[in-house]
Amino acid sequence: MTDNALMHSLKSLFEQGRDPMFITDSRGKFSHANPAFEKLFEYSSKEIIGKPMGVLLQRPLQDVLRYKQILRDLLKNGSWSGELHVISRNGEIIPVWTQMIRVDKGFSAIQVDMRERDKIARKMEGLSRLQTVATLAGGVAHEFNNILGGVQGHLYLLKRTFPGDLEKQEERFNRIDGLIRRAADLVQNLLELSKQKATTSKEIKVSKLLQETIDMAENALDLKIKISFHEKESGLVVFADPVLLKEHVFELMRNAESAILRKRSQFSANHLPITEHIDVLVSKTETQQCEITVHDNGAGMQEAILHQCCDPFFSTQPVGQGIGLGLSSVMAYAQHLKGSLEVESVIGEYTAVHFCLPIVKEILEKKARKGIVLLVDDDDDLRFSIEEILSHEGYEVLTASDGLKGLELWREHSSRFAAVVMDIVMPNMDGIEVAREIRKDNPNIPVCLMTGYSEQKIPASLGVNLMRKPIAPSLLLEFLSLS
Repeated sequence: MTDNALMHSLKSLFEQGRDPMFITDSRGKFSHANPAFEKLFEYSSKEIIGKPMGVLLQRPLQDVLRYKQILRDLLKNGSWSGELHVISRNGEIIPVWTQMIRVDKGFSAIQVDMRERDKIARKMEGLSRLQTVATLAGGVAHEFNNILGGVQGHLYLLKRTFPGDLEKQEERFNRIDGLIRRAADLVQNLLELSKQKATTSKEIKVSKLLQETIDMAENALDLKIKISFHEKESGLVVFADPVLLKEHVFELMRNAESAILRKRSQFSANHLPITEHIDVLVSKTETQQCEITVHDNGAGMQEAILHQCCDPFFSTQPVGQGIGLGLSSVMAYAQHLKGSLEVESVIGEYTAVHFCLPIVKEILEKKARKGIVLLVDDDDDLRFSIEEILSHEGYEVLTASDGLKGLELWREHSSRFAAVVMDIVMPNMDGIEVAREIRKDNPNIPVCLMTGYSEQKIPASLGVNLMRKPIAPSLLLEFLSLS
């Protein structure tokens, strides 16, 4: 094929292809856009030519830091491919797979609309949910029939024998009450499993919540079982419903108690461990998640049972003593919070359940003393509000409206600052870049970065705190050792 024929073919592909294509100049401004691009994003050539690529990636809907990294990769490697969320002219956010190539005088790109893929994925997810619902429906029908049958039987006997022996009547009332509580537990777990229960989520300091849960368990579980709390990380904060999280951790401890009691019934006193114990541990994983571990030295599980223990309606309890939704509802709640649940066990020795949740903040042990705080944020109202709070608590505050000005203040007064509180996404220089410069001068000063993006990540090597906006004053003051 001659060069002219190749150029003609490429031009035809550009003009008639079904997928959006565009070309930019060296400054990243559109120089060409094909008809498929105009159709998908609803921009005419006259409207888009000469505009920067950033017009499709408007803030604050997109993470500016990510696109800076994409640009760096593109300049370094000469190409980049991946999924982007592009904003059309009418404001619709469209997921597109994008392949960009650096050319001598700019960039060229081809994109694929991913919405059809997403529709297929949603259909498959829907089919999977239908299958799960069918399984649950069968289990619910079976369990409710057992519950209602028991209620009906005891009511029948109550009617036949009342009035009579009051002791026997009291026993029947207690049995009915127990059956009703089983039904209530079933509904509660199903609602949590299906994520239909309204929750009130907020930032929770994990250590404090676990200690409260253990205090509750010590009064509710078998008194012979020793419950211990081990705290490898003391400052981890997660975003969850405190009531639900406490209920789920308590459910894991109640499962641990059942395993210990089962072992107690299976072996003679000579073959039981000296101490029956449940250990609760909080730590941080290598993937920067908060891991809550509930470990017991109970009966353990065989390998075959271990693979099924988180399935709905699977229970190791005797008939009538468990509905089999405990671990499955804990797993569903963990997944709802973008976490995970893993179970390990050895028959006759132990079971350990690892309940992992994303960390939204870590209150480091490095505390600030009262003194001058460097406050950097490009939002005037927020900056003024935080300055007022800190001033009221006895801090002198120096403020800056962007990263570059903040760095200038730092270099001018670095020896006087007790702490730094700083936004991440700012004009001229972002908070992470400023934090790197500050760390070169002072590796120990407390630094708190703030963000409004739920999935914002920061390099662990910086050794800084990350707080989500809106900032809770009490948590900020805790970071600064003022409360």
